[in-house]
Amino acid sequence: MSDHYNDRGVDRLYSAVWGENIHYGVYESGDESIEAATWVAKRIMADAAGLNTGDAVLEVACGYGATARYLVEQYGVSVLATNISETQLERCREMATAHGLSDRLRFEYADYHDLPFPDDSFDVWWCQEALVHSDDKDRVLREAFRVLRPGGRVVISDQIFWPEKLTPDERTAVEARYGMSNLSSPADYARHITGAGFELIEHRDWQPHAATHRARVVKRLDQLTPELSAEVDRATLEDNRRSWAHWAELAADGKLSLDFYLARKPA
Repeated sequence: MSDHYNDRGVDRLYSAVWGENIHYGVYESGDESIEAATWVAKRIMADAAGLNTGDAVLEVACGYGATARYLVEQYGVSVLATNISETQLERCREMATAHGLSDRLRFEYADYHDLPFPDDSFDVWWCQEALVHSDDKDRVLREAFRVLRPGGRVVISDQIFWPEKLTPDERTAVEARYGMSNLSSPADYARHITGAGFELIEHRDWQPHAATHRARVVKRLDQLTPELSAEVDRATLEDNRRSWAHWAELAADGKLSLDFYLARKPA
């Protein structure tokens, strides 16, 4: 997946359509913009996690770093944010410097399957819509367990393609797009979490928000395509438009959901 997100055309496309938050939003009133809804999602997740001033947070698959900046500014935590896209990390570092956050916010290259950090290093492990890319979610969560201190929290939101609801063709399309063959249902996610040793505290089903968000992303892409055509090649635009429209249909049909999980490492 790193090649995909390192591509400059893809990077321009995502930043234009999704903005600085490459994740779903929660639409409390239904009238929020894409941007406003993504900030709502962060707030809900952070409040549920009970972040405390001074907590050490590890964010994996940090995208453009907006969540990391938000957590530092709004909750007084320190964040080490990781990614496998050097293109995105470059932008993350530039934005952290521009916001004057470099003393409490660092960005590093790291794969969440094999984290280069000592045991018991963090109070919170945070991941938004990235676990879906893993073909070995158990390994990812075991790594989260390892680097968290006793009592540490795991905070996850993810888009979940229901394996039992997808047709064979739909499943093939999803697996090809995300580079994995191990689709997990919401119940499977809970088992992955508890199987790694965590105590599951909370699970929220945000499926309606997935449908709303996906539909709005496609609409925005259509609006911006004339402008983006000068910077993004036609194949990239068409490929992403096709996939995003397909995911919007799956979400509308209840085959793609958005789920939030909060868990704790036993003290």
